[in-house]
Amino acid sequence: MTTKPRNYSWRKLCPDPWPAIWLWVFLVNIILGFITPESFTLMFIRIGGIVLCLIYTIYLFPKDHLLQLAMLVTVSADIILAVDNVAEAGVIVFIIAQVIHFSRLKSTHSAPIILIFSLFSLAIIILNYIFRFITPMYVLSFFYVVAIITNLILSLLWHRSNPDNPRALFAIIGFTLFLCCDIFTGISYLSFTEQIPTFFYVPANFFAWFFYYPSQICISNSSKLKPQA
Repeated sequence: MTTKPRNYSWRKLCPDPWPAIWLWVFLVNIILGFITPESFTLMFIRIGGIVLCLIYTIYLFPKDHLLQLAMLVTVSADIILAVDNVAEAGVIVFIIAQVIHFSRLKSTHSAPIILIFSLFSLAIIILNYIFRFITPMYVLSFFYVVAIITNLILSLLWHRSNPDNPRALFAIIGFTLFLCCDIFTGISYLSFTEQIPTFFYVPANFFAWFFYYPSQICISNSSKLKPQA
């Protein structure tokens, strides 16, 4: 007997007025990103948009505490990097957020992998801080990218096992956009530290947020739990 795919309502997937709010924040981000890319107002709106994603997860997925925690940690990382956009602490907090996402997206057999990855990453980061083998930011960035790619793979596996669930598709799109954001974040860092021409800094920051905000909207819709009725 063939199981028919569910008929998901986009209104139920993204209830009003959230799509309009997200669109407004995204458009303001783009417009002010062109006009005043270094303004406090722009940064306040950007972080406020991520806070709204956190509020959305609390509203729509009140029982998904891991998703809420991951979004809260993400907001914390954004605040740290808003104060100092090359702060290593900000990247460390982002790694923690990715590990939390890893925990909620995992299969029943991947719990040991999370523990091994977390302990191995922590050991390498601590050893590098002590012995300074490599610039710490490069080590942190490596584990961060590995964590995002892992979450993207887990999202793909989730979609393969449940292809009719649009929230799995949200996860795939979200982590793909997140990865695109981090490519431009890397360019921004290299430009800021004058390892590549400095004129790349402003456009790289613009495109980093161009991808980052939609990624968080999608990820905030990627819960494995049922939304609030």
